[in-house]
Amino acid sequence: MSWYRPRNLLATILMMALVAGGILVALPYLVSTDLIRARLIQEISNWTGYTVESNQSPQISFFPVFGASLGDVTIRNPWQSEGAPFMQAERIEVDLSLFSALMGNIEFTETKIVRPRFVIDEPIKSLSQIGEALARSDGRIGDVVREARAAVEANPAKPDMSAVSSQPFGRVRLEDAMVTFKRPINGAEEQISSISGVFDWPQTSGVASFRGTAIWHGEETEIDSSATRALLLLAGGTSPLQVNLSSTPLTFSFNGSANISRDQFFEGTLSLTSPSLRRTLEWSRMASVPSAPIGSFALDASVYGSANRMKLDGLTATLNDNPAKGVIEVVLNGGAPSITGTLAFETLDLHSTFAGFMPLPDSSASSDAVISTDFLNQLTLDLRVSAQKATIGPVNLSKVAATAQIRNGRAIFDIGEASAFDGSVAASFQLADEGDGAALGELRLNGTDVNSASIASLLGLGNRFELGKGTMSLVLKGPISRWSSALASAKGTLSMRFGSGQIRSLDFNSLLSKAKTDRFFSLNEKTEAWLAFDRLEIKANIMDGVAAIDTAQIQTKSGTLSFAGIVTLIGKSLALTGDFAAPVAVPAPAGAAADAPKPEPTFNHTRFFIGGSWDNPFISPIISP
Repeated sequence: MSWYRPRNLLATILMMALVAGGILVALPYLVSTDLIRARLIQEISNWTGYTVESNQSPQISFFPVFGASLGDVTIRNPWQSEGAPFMQAERIEVDLSLFSALMGNIEFTETKIVRPRFVIDEPIKSLSQIGEALARSDGRIGDVVREARAAVEANPAKPDMSAVSSQPFGRVRLEDAMVTFKRPINGAEEQISSISGVFDWPQTSGVASFRGTAIWHGEETEIDSSATRALLLLAGGTSPLQVNLSSTPLTFSFNGSANISRDQFFEGTLSLTSPSLRRTLEWSRMASVPSAPIGSFALDASVYGSANRMKLDGLTATLNDNPAKGVIEVVLNGGAPSITGTLAFETLDLHSTFAGFMPLPDSSASSDAVISTDFLNQLTLDLRVSAQKATIGPVNLSKVAATAQIRNGRAIFDIGEASAFDGSVAASFQLADEGDGAALGELRLNGTDVNSASIASLLGLGNRFELGKGTMSLVLKGPISRWSSALASAKGTLSMRFGSGQIRSLDFNSLLSKAKTDRFFSLNEKTEAWLAFDRLEIKANIMDGVAAIDTAQIQTKSGTLSFAGIVTLIGKSLALTGDFAAPVAVPAPAGAAADAPKPEPTFNHTRFFIGGSWDNPFISPIISP
């Protein structure tokens, strides 16, 4: 009978093929599209508790997998009668169980939502509103969330989840999704577009994850996130949470735990890097920032806080390749974000750092740009900075203690203490919003025991002045719209007092001789001579870009050189009168008693005029009548 077995096997295979073929032929008649449509709508409604609408018949496919596609799907919040629906999708595709379908049941194994548009028409001011909305829904997800919330309320510290039912959720693929929502701070509408990825939650008692990409504010962002106890998180409990975001402006990573209840909090480790901090702030639209660039930024810290407050402790950061350590706290109270903290640097470029928080002059292009004061009302800042070594433009500083503050429409950049010019300096710049686009600026600079040679070079006076140590003070205040025109409208005072020193390349005896005889000569004649003096003192009042000399004296061994007149601060032109008073010895009258009063001293005066510019002054005599 061995010859019969192959024939019997062949017949069996043939019979099975005929049966399978018959099933495939009859399958469209065995599986009702109306049943699939009704079950699709019912299942989505059962899960979400929302109202689901679709007027189209589903399209059934058998290869490569058995599935159905339902077009023009709308999901509405049942307690919302007006406004845009919660979701509108071009179609929803599901993979189905063939055996269950033949038995009259519809079971999803995977869901794909194509081009859905989600609308959240009210600001989500706290993440707890998401869990509360799910708990209010009538679907299965609402049931398990309510069960989990009851377990959390019974024991918030250690909820017992053993009595909470575990439901299969499955895998949901999003293709070209968009979410429209309103920012919690100002209610401005935002969009996250081109969302494509996979939300995977096999069982509601297990891990939920989302991996995909999205476009926000024009930048594609990769997202990789997971919650180990997602149901507990939605119910108001605490779950381990991991979030990784990667985009061109910012790379962000959080690994820790979170709670999104009304008393929400999070703690863990935070790491972020940005090639341009200014670009990141603009991209996130947290606040407008001045046009001056802020360079690369990297941060690692232990973080803990809530939705309204975050503290970065044990922070290590790098700003423009300058490493720092410190503590930062960020507070969001529905208005302007508030940032406070301390940072300690080894080396620091103060200009590039604080230019990110207030506009500071840089290149000629930025100096001529209009200074915007919008940021003064969009950010509260109190940042205290120390640095062992620092630079601000061409000035080298050491042992710096500085602050940057923005509050109530006013910004203050203050160097409370620093070593510079072989002495100590303190400086302050303020910018205040006066309303209607007007701004008021104020600059204060004080130096103690400073070396005047470096200061003269900084003021553009070259290296002719080698003065002794002394003190200086500069105060300027006035309306400001552009750095290039700030001096033209400034008012203030300037005072300098220095000890013994010298002015190089100045033959003073020749100058006095020529001031009596020559009609005109330059002060820039090359000479090896120099003028030594014991004291130099200058006091001036500044108004509308012109310094009016109030007191200007140079005390030498042979007399006193005094000046009066004006110096323009923008064109650097001079219009001064000079007077050199040389004392003349007056002998006592013959036969005068030893205790007789000494005669009044007399002086020989040489007067001259100084014109031209700072870097090319000229002298002409003043002829007395």
